[in-house]
Amino acid sequence: KDTLENVRATGEFVVNIVTEEMAEKMNLTSGEYPADVDEFSVAGLTPCPSKLVKPPCVMESPINMECRLLQIVEVSRRPLGGSLVLGEVVRFHVDSGITHNFRIDAEKLRAIGRMGGNEYTRTSCRFEMIRPQV
Repeated sequence: KDTLENVRATGEFVVNIVTEEMAEKMNLTSGEYPADVDEFSVAGLTPCPSKLVKPPCVMESPINMECRLLQIVEVSRRPLGGSLVLGEVVRFHVDSGITHNFRIDAEKLRAIGRMGGNEYTRTSCRFEMIRPQV
């Protein structure tokens, strides 16, 4: 994939939170396309200029985090291994439609997360735990 190489080359990236509504489009961007193919066009997503970094945000995403690279940790060189990209968030963009009392409302957000391989999870079944008083 081009993402890791782009992060190495530019030192910048954007993390865009994916919602259930965006899942299929997000999946379209994961194909092994040649470097000259624009995944935004393939998936029907809209690039939006970032404020502090060069890579664009995904307009359809309700949360975008503009980041500057801190470190790339190579987790494994084995097949299907990967790298962990650590960055400093230099700017947050949060759609006001997913907030309540200045907090992100997870029910409105309806984010998904990647579990591994082809498996994803929904954040619709959550629970809270109060931290113990020590």
